[in-house]
Amino acid sequence: MKNTSNDSVREIRRQDIVDTFYRTFKEMRKTRPFASLSEIIEQATRSSAPRFYVSFENARRFISLLIRGKELPIANKNKIAMYKEIYRRYKARVKNVNARYKYIVLENIIEEPAPSFYIDKETFRGIVYKTLRERRNGRNMARA
Repeated sequence: MKNTSNDSVREIRRQDIVDTFYRTFKEMRKTRPFASLSEIIEQATRSSAPRFYVSFENARRFISLLIRGKELPIANKNKIAMYKEIYRRYKARVKNVNARYKYIVLENIIEEPAPSFYIDKETFRGIVYKTLRERRNGRNMARA
């Protein structure tokens, strides 16, 4: 059975990536009207993200490992960088917080703007292309 919390985070991320793509597309068309789709995606991947795309459960588990000085059991360098940024913010804020409420701080952090989407360019491109394809197919089905 799928974790619906992870599924909803994934859907929010997908929508934010598509929104960032369209916003970047509109901005670039003003200054570079003949920019290619690849150039637009390249620029969009360098954008900041509206939040960290991780469920509270995963954030809590991985931050707990970092607190104890353990290695993260993941290979994806982007995910590792994301958890380290969350941990950095967590350490800075948790100093003056009652132990009972420490993980509430974590909930707030994952909802804050993030420096990036923490995914590679090909993943970003795949999400954009899949969404564009679905929208085009949806329009074609509506016409039939």
